[in-house]
Amino acid sequence: MYKNFELLLLNQIDLLKKKMINLANGTGINSYETLRCSQELDKLLNLYMKHYSNKRNVS
Repeated sequence: MYKNFELLLLNQIDLLKKKMINLANGTGINSYETLRCSQELDKLLNLYMKHYSNKRNVS
């Protein structure tokens, strides 16, 4: 179960990174859309780090 969650999370992170790069190229690095996407990416990265940290502590 953890592996599926981790893979899903990593996939979502990768998709959001690509989306943010495209937004930054199209609307600018300081645009509302780019910053909003960056915030979403931050949330996923924090979730991944929390998951990774918990997984590491269990091992």
